Parts: sequence; structure tokens; C-alpha cells
Amino acid sequence: MPAREIEFSTSEIARWSEPLIADFIYSAYEHCFGGRTPASEALGSRHCRFWRNLLNEEQTVAVYLRRELLKAAAVERLPISTVDAIDAAVLDSLLDVLMRPGLRSRESARNDGLSLVHAASTLGEIRKVA
Repeated sequence: MPAREIEFSTSEIARWSEPLIADFIYSAYEHCFGGRTPASEALGSRHCRFWRNLLNEEQTVAVYLRRELLKAAAVERLPISTVDAIDAAVLDSLLDVLMRPGLRSRESARNDGLSLVHAASTLGEIRKVA
């Protein structure tokens, strides 16, 4: 399989968390499909694009990408609850990183925390409409 492409983001939290999110999401889909498969790669790629737009506060694009992700998951017979569980785990892992002392300044941690709260809130709104 070809190497995965990661497009880097513009917001601070999106910039430092994107590789972490990508690794987590791809691993989650590989677990669902029993390894690195075309389905795990396709869903992982879509899910990463969704998170990039979510963290960059591009809600309209994120809604569209969420819908496309859920359609692709349905084709692979992957329940919405699994996609939701991956999202919850991504939020949890980002929060764990934010809570580690000494990794960033207090101001950066505060700003990233507020961005994560906003992303979680937006995710909830998107789940209602997507």
C-alpha cells in the first residue's frame, strides 16, 4: 500500500495533534478490519479529513465530510456507533495530552483546551445533522 498522506492544518491544536489523530484513527480502523486494508485506509483517510476540518472550525465542510464518512462506513457495514466511539476516543486521547504537565505553556494549554471544547461541542451539533 502507498504511504499515507497527512495534510497539515492551520490551527494550533490541529497542527500539533494531526499526526496523533491520524495514527489513532488509522489504528482503530485497522483493528475493525483485521489489519491494513483498502477499507481501513479509505475510512481512516476520510475520518482524518473530518477531524482536520473540525479542529480548523470549518463546520460546513466538516458536516459534509461526516456524512460522506458515514456513507462509506455503511458500505463497509461498520455501524455508526463504531465511528462515534472512534470520535470519543480521539477526544479522550487529545484531552490526555492536554492534561500532561510541562508539554506546553499555560496559555497554549488553555487555548488548546478551549479549542478542544469547541470541537467537542461542534461534533455534537454535527452528529445531529449528519
